[in-house]
Amino acid sequence: MTSRREFLQIGLAAASAWPLASQVTQASNVAVQGAPMLPLYKVIYDVRFYPSLSFAQRAEQIGVAAHAIEGDMTSLWYDDIYHRWKQGAVAIAGLTAHGPLFCFEQLAIDQRMRVVFRAEHRPAAAGCVDHEIFGPVGMLGDAREAIRRADWAARMADLVVRCPSGRTEIVSAVGRTTAGDTPIHSESLYSWVIAPAVRA
Repeated sequence: MTSRREFLQIGLAAASAWPLASQVTQASNVAVQGAPMLPLYKVIYDVRFYPSLSFAQRAEQIGVAAHAIEGDMTSLWYDDIYHRWKQGAVAIAGLTAHGPLFCFEQLAIDQRMRVVFRAEHRPAAAGCVDHEIFGPVGMLGDAREAIRRADWAARMADLVVRCPSGRTEIVSAVGRTTAGDTPIHSESLYSWVIAPAVRA
């Protein structure tokens, strides 16, 4: 198990880790069409952010277990995810601030897991939200549609539960949600999926 000292070192590193140093790579040229969906163990949301609450509510409507955090994911790691991953690698997803994503990403490495989908949601001028997405090519069309909508956070839940399993080409997209009735968050948020790495 990761010691508390190691865990704190990860947390301190997170503060200076953005922009993410991870390189988005092309896993293969295989199209994702017809690939099975990745089963999610649970989704993680942060009660401090309205978009994250919307994400969790939609995930639960779909039938995926949701777990709340309030910035700190330490208890969730020690009480749940660590033990579940020791039984076998299973995918998790979330809509959180950068810190929890970074910590889970680092902890996943020991389990041969990695971030397979990531979308940054940055607050912009006039109540808009700018989005930058990296993920499987087969998700790109739905992702572009999701970020055009005022309820983009709920649509992110629809998107992550349909993340394909297996090897696929990783692509990127950008877009903007125009101002709407949804309260705007004060910092960048991230939708993400962490899943078992697929061997070559």
